[in-house]
Amino acid sequence: MDTRIFNKTDILRATAILRGKVFWRCARAANMAMFDFGARKKILDSRGAEKEVGEVALHVHCRWRIAGESQIFVGDRDINYPAEYREGQEIPEEFDWDRDLTRLDKLARLFFEHHDEQLIVESVEAGNAGSLRISLSGGSFLELFPDDSLNDENWRLFEPGRDLPHFVVKGQGHISS
Repeated sequence: MDTRIFNKTDILRATAILRGKVFWRCARAANMAMFDFGARKKILDSRGAEKEVGEVALHVHCRWRIAGESQIFVGDRDINYPAEYREGQEIPEEFDWDRDLTRLDKLARLFFEHHDEQLIVESVEAGNAGSLRISLSGGSFLELFPDDSLNDENWRLFEPGRDLPHFVVKGQGHISS
């Protein structure tokens, strides 16, 4: 595995694969966000079960949000609240984001349900320190913003089901592929 310091050009080169692709899902595995782009395809997971994925996947371990110019539709911290949470309510003591349906799960589903037309990636901008802005048709965007100084994985871009290197952005300016 090649590990080196990244620059914005590296990120733009790796993410160019997203341009023109349909953005069609936000899911999660524990607190890792998983975004799917492009054609839907079936692959076998690590247990041999069939699952549907996009031709390109973006797995995110840092802060992120899907927003428009004046509002946030869903963001990573929505995982901390039950699906039916209303601002100002107490969070039930028995609520467990790793087990229960969360506000993140609900709002991500609603975001895609409320877009009658396909969401197409129009452009990708690389920001400082591994941040990323993916602009979508209709004026919304997906933003990633690493927010700690550790050298852990912040996000990775790859093609599920293909034995190709993953593009991994880590803290402290490192990438691996």
